[in-house]
Amino acid sequence: MNMDEKENSLSPDEPDIGPGRRVYTVTELTRDLKLVIEESFSGLWIEGEISKFFVHTSGHAYITLKDSKSVIEAVMWKGGISYLRFDPKVGDQVVCRGRLSIFSRRSQYQLIIEAMEPKGLGALAAALEKLKKKLSAEGLFDKRRKKPLPYISWNVGIVTSPTGAVIRDMVRTLRRRFPGLGVILRPVKVQGEGAAQQVAQGIADLNEYGEVDVIIVGRGGGSIEDLWAFNEEVVARAIARSAIPVVSAVGHETDFTIADFVADLRASTPTAAAEQVAPERAAVEEYISDMVHRMTINMRDMSETLALRVDDMTSRAKRAIDSQSLGFGQQLAGLRRHLAILNPKRQLLLRRRALGDLADGMAKAVTGLKGAKRVETRNLCGRLKTIRPERWIQARRDLLDRKLEDLAAGLRHGTSGLRKRTDMALGKLEAFNPQKVLERGYGIVSSEDGKVVCKSVSQLKPGMRVNIRLRDGEKSATMDGIGARQGKLF
Repeated sequence: MNMDEKENSLSPDEPDIGPGRRVYTVTELTRDLKLVIEESFSGLWIEGEISKFFVHTSGHAYITLKDSKSVIEAVMWKGGISYLRFDPKVGDQVVCRGRLSIFSRRSQYQLIIEAMEPKGLGALAAALEKLKKKLSAEGLFDKRRKKPLPYISWNVGIVTSPTGAVIRDMVRTLRRRFPGLGVILRPVKVQGEGAAQQVAQGIADLNEYGEVDVIIVGRGGGSIEDLWAFNEEVVARAIARSAIPVVSAVGHETDFTIADFVADLRASTPTAAAEQVAPERAAVEEYISDMVHRMTINMRDMSETLALRVDDMTSRAKRAIDSQSLGFGQQLAGLRRHLAILNPKRQLLLRRRALGDLADGMAKAVTGLKGAKRVETRNLCGRLKTIRPERWIQARRDLLDRKLEDLAAGLRHGTSGLRKRTDMALGKLEAFNPQKVLERGYGIVSSEDGKVVCKSVSQLKPGMRVNIRLRDGEKSATMDGIGARQGKLF
């Protein structure tokens, strides 16, 4: 049979495995597909609607994305979830960055999501709303916790970049409006990586310095990304912790950041912040002059009013003294009459008479009490003679003797019954003693390992080594022939 005939002879159900053909196992095919897919589909951007979002106890999120016609399973590892700037939920339209992979156990492709943001709103805006809700719930935006600014801030602390027009405009405005104010600059980054941490540290440093009356935190305008350092939680909490009033001056009038909501005062621009912190010196001097003038007029009016009140009070006091003098004379006459009634000699005589009456009463009471106690003592002695304690003791002793005799009789009875039961048990034990059975002519056949085999002839085999125990000892034997006759072994 040639090769063609051999190939034609194969049944349709037999696999055609010839030379040069590659046969994959399921695992090998899945592995190769996994390599091809992961190399070809990495760094993907995909958008869709979340139809399932489940966070496992491990911290990983298992997600299903869909559009109008298809669905895809996806997973986002725990580390990626911690960087999300919003809270994904079912129904959200999202844009995801990731790569395709194959879940080998099911041979099912899935998307490994590395980053996710809401479609349309953007990750930064979503993060901003999320942080605003969190800080608002903690009360950091509450107006009741905001501190008032001093009328004049003699020393102004500024947390901003040391370069650029912002610091120059604020310093120029402060010195123009109120010459002589002190300005302490705490230079920081206001944009880029690490800017938020520097701004927060600058606020803390000025609080520790303690020589400023107000702190301005700000920078110039820009995009939401440029202003993002002032939307960070670390800056918000540093402003909230500040014991010194903080003015937020970030961006232009239309720009709002988290720092604006937490600060004690929000200024539309850095220049406006300087104007709100430093009043115009001319207006302050005019205000002080007006206050001095008003105080002078008030003092003159108060002096005239006080003089009138002093004259009136003097007149009233004179009339009150005259009235009190008359009253005191009447009180003095009354006291003299009362003193005559309270003559010490008379009072002493009265007290001595009362003391004598009290002593007589006490003597009579003591005499009566002695007589009563004497009668009570005689009655008690008579009752004691009638009771005779020795009779009561003898009766209790007789009762104790009878109890002891009853206890001894019960003990003797119980001991006798116990001895009888013990003798019966010993007799039964002796009757079942195997040695007594052997003395009556019986034997015990056991195998070499000590197991008793004489319960049935079927347990004995020709050539089997056994031990035969009789009354006076034990012997080994080999079974030659086994038969059953009238219940005996031979």
